[in-house]
Amino acid sequence: MGTGVSSKPSHSIVTQIAEIEDVDPTDLEPPLHAVVDLDALERLIDSSRAALSISFPYRGHRVRIDGSGAVEITAANHTDPSGESPEESHGD
Repeated sequence: MGTGVSSKPSHSIVTQIAEIEDVDPTDLEPPLHAVVDLDALERLIDSSRAALSISFPYRGHRVRIDGSGAVEITAANHTDPSGESPEESHGD
């Protein structure tokens, strides 16, 4: 659905999901910070290597962030090319 790189992955996540759902980013409930620790997420991305992959569900979407900070948003029931469903992917 969406892919993007922002100076802050959290900003990209909120912006992309709001665009997909055609709502104002401030109307997203629950707010992203209630689902994931944004400070920890930013520190992890800032200190990571390219092989890093983090994924988590948010508002019926699967959010994936790689080590470069690129954000990919897909439907939560989407199966990735490796054949894993999002629920099976641990983002380790």
